[in-house]
Amino acid sequence: MSPDRSRHPFEPGKLVAGLVILGVAAAYGMDAAGEWDVRPEIALPALLCGLCVAALISALTYALRRRSGRATPDD
Repeated sequence: MSPDRSRHPFEPGKLVAGLVILGVAAAYGMDAAGEWDVRPEIALPALLCGLCVAALISALTYALRRRSGRATPDD
């Protein structure tokens, strides 16, 4: 049997936000391990910009879904 996927729609903004947070966490993890030298002046603005991109993607996804749901053919 295939799982019911109608309950949870795909949300690309959450995917992007998760990947950004995982990337920054990995960078800080590598810094703690002594492999990289991560400066907060670079990592924190990158996190902020990545989350802003995720918010923009979420807003665009919401607008597209709302527009496609509203567009019904006139009979």
